[in-house]
Amino acid sequence: MNLLVLVAQTLFPYAVRTDPAPGLLRSKAESRSLHCEWLSLSEAERRQPGRLTPVRARGDYAEREVMLCEQQLLAAGTRAPGEDAILASLDATVTALANRTDSLGLDDRVWMVEANHPSAQVASKIAFATKNALMGGGLRVTDRSPTLSAGDVDVITRLGPEESYAAACKRYADNGSLRPGDALLAVMVRDRRETALHSGVCTEGNWAWLR
Repeated sequence: MNLLVLVAQTLFPYAVRTDPAPGLLRSKAESRSLHCEWLSLSEAERRQPGRLTPVRARGDYAEREVMLCEQQLLAAGTRAPGEDAILASLDATVTALANRTDSLGLDDRVWMVEANHPSAQVASKIAFATKNALMGGGLRVTDRSPTLSAGDVDVITRLGPEESYAAACKRYADNGSLRPGDALLAVMVRDRRETALHSGVCTEGNWAWLR
């Protein structure tokens, strides 16, 4: 799990917890192992609720931002370049994918997430981030996952991406692992050489690509 090491900058009215810059308490190697990004206060509160520490209001009307730094679990260059590219912007990417469900009229559904990537570790990170993005949008999310029989898997893996997800979606509905009140958001790379994530939604046996 990524480690939050910094949650505020620009002084007031939020207090800085940790400085990511190298110095007496942090070596250059440790600083280089952090992935940092600037966020608005509202986005930081959404991603890390309760982690910002308000101090006494100053009433100075200053525009404020926060810097969010997360510890990389593997050193830079350890993963394949495509994996680093996906993980570097993962939160922003899956938030955009989750926002694409807004127009589908499925707010009353219970959402499941399926992530497909050649690396099981990367797939797990994608799934976790996508669930957080859906919950951040006010949707109900479950850790349940739809299932396929060994025979289904054997048939579906012989199909191309365009056909395989639609076929899997239908089987999920047929075998009852995707219920009428459920919706499945699937996130995947369609070619192991690419760094873009694609997504689609499955409801009641019907598949639709979102990106």
